[in-house]
Amino acid sequence: MTDQEGYETIDGVSYGLYFYSVQYFDEANEFHITQCNPYPPNVVNDDYVKVARAFSAAALIIGFPIVLLLCLTSCIKFGDRTLRVMSTLLMLVAICQFMILVFLKSERCVDNPNPADSSYLQSQFVWASCHLHKGSKYVIVAGVLWSLVAVTLGFSSQLSLVEARLRFTSMSLSSATTTI
Repeated sequence: MTDQEGYETIDGVSYGLYFYSVQYFDEANEFHITQCNPYPPNVVNDDYVKVARAFSAAALIIGFPIVLLLCLTSCIKFGDRTLRVMSTLLMLVAICQFMILVFLKSERCVDNPNPADSSYLQSQFVWASCHLHKGSKYVIVAGVLWSLVAVTLGFSSQLSLVEARLRFTSMSLSSATTTI
């Protein structure tokens, strides 16, 4: 499908770590079409893009095994030290997740080169500066959730102490009410 085949206006362009997408509005059928494309070979990845990709890979490589281990917590009792190490690694995953946002400092976002080899796109669309879009917002939500899991897991060993104190308090209160 060519750029001009049935498309009248371009609504926007979204940049990603590996792909970019162009949103068209098809006036004949009155609906939006998103076309996702890999960056052409002439678009060079600057250091910010490479760092963002590295943090993305690190988050996946560190986070996936930890999630698998967390799935086993109902079958296996982990020691306090193991839980603290897992919590620390999850916080590292959260940091890696947030560091993906360095992509917004890349040359693609600052200088806005046109990734498409299309004079039609260049004539129809003014390349605007980068801002937080769906993918960036998902990265922020994922980072916050990784952080919450890390903190919860880090304090999970303390929860047994709180539970024991609550049991002791409830038992002492119940025994005091039965003696009166």
